[in-house]
Amino acid sequence: MLKHNLTPLSNFLQFHSKASNHLFPLARISSSSSHSQSKMEATSYMFGPYKIDKKEVFYSTDFSYALVNLRPLLPGHVLVCPRREVQRFAELTTDETSDLWITAQKVGKQLESYHKASSLTFTIQDGPQAGQTVPHVHIHIIPRKSGDFEKNDEIYDALDVKEKEMKQSLDLDKERKDRSIEEMADEADEYRKLF
Repeated sequence: MLKHNLTPLSNFLQFHSKASNHLFPLARISSSSSHSQSKMEATSYMFGPYKIDKKEVFYSTDFSYALVNLRPLLPGHVLVCPRREVQRFAELTTDETSDLWITAQKVGKQLESYHKASSLTFTIQDGPQAGQTVPHVHIHIIPRKSGDFEKNDEIYDALDVKEKEMKQSLDLDKERKDRSIEEMADEADEYRKLF
C-alpha cells in the first residue's frame, strides 16, 4: 500500500481545490507521479491472461490504462482497466478504484467530444454471471448518439453478445472477424492525440 498522510478522499478534495495542471489526484501519492508517453512505450499490458500490444493502449496512469476494443459495438467503444490484474471490482484497492473511474471520466469526456456524441455508456460486467468473459476488471466506455440503438437499453444485450463472441474466439482460437492490429493501432494513435 502506498504511504501518505491523507486519506484518498481528503487527498482528492485537497488536490482538486488547488489550481493545477495535474488531472489525476492520486498520481501525487505514487512513487512515479506523472503520466508520460515514454512510460507507456516501456510498459507491457496484460488483460487477464492476454498480452496487449502497447500499440492498442492510448492512455495510462500509474494504476490504469485505456485501450481500443477488438470488437467495438459503436465508434469509440474502448476499455479502461486497472494495471494490476484483478478479477472482481471489490478486489481493487481504494487508489485503484479512484484512478480507474477518474481515468474513465477523462477518457469518456474526450471520446464523446471526438466522436461528436451526446452521451456516454459506462458499464462493468463484474463476474461470469454478469457477462464478464475476461477475468480482469474493465470499464466499457461507449460514446452514444441519438438512434444508435432502436431501444436505448439494447446496448446491454449487444454488449453481452459481443462478450460471448469474444470469449468463444479467444478460448477456441477460431478464425476471428476481429479488427487487425494495424486498424486498432491507427485508432489508438488518433486517441493519443486527445491527451
